[in-house]
Amino acid sequence: MASQTKKRALQAHGLHSKVYGPILRHIFKARWRQGAATVLFTLDDIRNAADALGLEVRNPADLIYRMRSRTVLPKEILDKGFFILRAIGRGQYQFEKGPSTIFQPIESEPTIALDITPLPVRRLLPEALAEMDEQAVLTVASYCKLFDHFTGLQVFRLRSHVRKSVPGVGQAELDAIDVGVALSDEEMPIVFPIEAKAAADALNRVQVFNMVQYSRHYFPGMTIRPLAIKVDRDSVLHVMEFNPAARAADLKIVRGASYVLNLSQRQLELIRSTSTVPL
Repeated sequence: MASQTKKRALQAHGLHSKVYGPILRHIFKARWRQGAATVLFTLDDIRNAADALGLEVRNPADLIYRMRSRTVLPKEILDKGFFILRAIGRGQYQFEKGPSTIFQPIESEPTIALDITPLPVRRLLPEALAEMDEQAVLTVASYCKLFDHFTGLQVFRLRSHVRKSVPGVGQAELDAIDVGVALSDEEMPIVFPIEAKAAADALNRVQVFNMVQYSRHYFPGMTIRPLAIKVDRDSVLHVMEFNPAARAADLKIVRGASYVLNLSQRQLELIRSTSTVPL
C-alpha cells in the first residue's frame, strides 16, 4: 500500500529562469493578440528575442523542450490561459489555450501483485521502482503483464524508444509501442503507444499528444489506445489510458489503475547481493 507521505511537485518552477523565461515572455508579448487561441512563433523568433534581450542561447530548440517538459511557463502566459507549448513542424512552435499541461495519475486502491520479472533481469535493476528510469519501469511492467491486466488483452511489444518525424508535430518520441490482440473476427491489432515516466518526471500533455499523432500517421485506420505509466515516489505504478484526441487541449484520462509489485524475501536477498552500477 502506498504510504501517506506528502506529495512533491511534479515540475520544477520556471518563473526564475534567467534565459528561457524572459525569451518566452518577450515572444508572447510581441505575438499575442486579444481573442487568439494560439500564438505561433519560429526558431528565428527565439534567436531574435535572445539578441534583443542580450541573452545567449546555445541551442534555441532546447528552449521548447525544457519549457514544455521540465518547467512551468511564465505567469504572464499562463494568466491568459496558454498552458500548452508544442512544436508544430520543423522550427515552428505555438502556444495553445487549454488545461494544465501536466497530468496527475488517478488515485485508486492499488492492485497488489508479485513482481515476476525474471530474476536475471530483476537483480540487475534497482530494488525500488521509484529508483528506476522510464525504460526500466517499462521492462518490469511488461514482464509483470500489467498492460495485459489493465487492457484485458494480450499485449506484445512492437518497438521501444521510437523517434520519428510526424507532419504537424515535428519529431515525436515514444517510449514504446505495444500491440494488443483485438476482440474481433479480423484479429486486427490495437495500437498502444506508451509514455513512461520515472518518479522524478512529470507526465506531459504534449508528449502524449505527439505519440497519438505519430500513431495516427504511421498506423492509419487502426484503433489507437494511448497509454502512460508513471511510478511515484512510493514505488506505486500508475497506468492511465487517454482518449486519442485530435487536439492536445482535448486529451483526457479515460481510466486508470494502480499497482504495487511485491518482491519475495529470496528476490530481495539476491537483488541486494548483486553489485551493479545503476542503470
